[in-house]
Amino acid sequence: MGLSKSEHQGAFGESFVQVLASAAGLTVAKENIDTRGIDLTLGYKGFLGGWRHPSIEVQVKTWIRHRATHRNGFWKYRMNAKHFNELAGQNFRMPRFLVLVIVPDDWPEYATPTQEHTELRHAAYWVSLLDQHPVDPEQVSTVAVDVPVRNLLTVPALQQLLAPSEPIRAEA
Repeated sequence: MGLSKSEHQGAFGESFVQVLASAAGLTVAKENIDTRGIDLTLGYKGFLGGWRHPSIEVQVKTWIRHRATHRNGFWKYRMNAKHFNELAGQNFRMPRFLVLVIVPDDWPEYATPTQEHTELRHAAYWVSLLDQHPVDPEQVSTVAVDVPVRNLLTVPALQQLLAPSEPIRAEA
């Protein structure tokens, strides 16, 4: 039996982030059991921006392109309250981020190889929920999260997330 559509989509999203991290010269670790709401830990070997061996934790979510909506410069993503709570707030030792990967509607369009290059579709965006407060999952099942369209996940963006010159703040 092959992967379900959601398993395939999620695996592609994590791989998408891993490819960007590799291009940025980062290490990537995946927990063997997802018990903390973290999919990947990204790290840098050595000094980066004055930090020694900086690392961040990311939760990767995928969203099918035809369902993905953005208004006023934000992707309007609704996430499960439990998953939101694993990222919200300031009491984490390591910075945590939501990475939202917008994927094609059909899996054959995920990657297109040619002799010159392989194109991965579509793009990933990040947001910190550091300034958000956890919600009561008994009261709320999903939480609306605004992911800035300008927070395109790129090689320089990943390096900045690992070694910020000032504390990461959520975009308003």
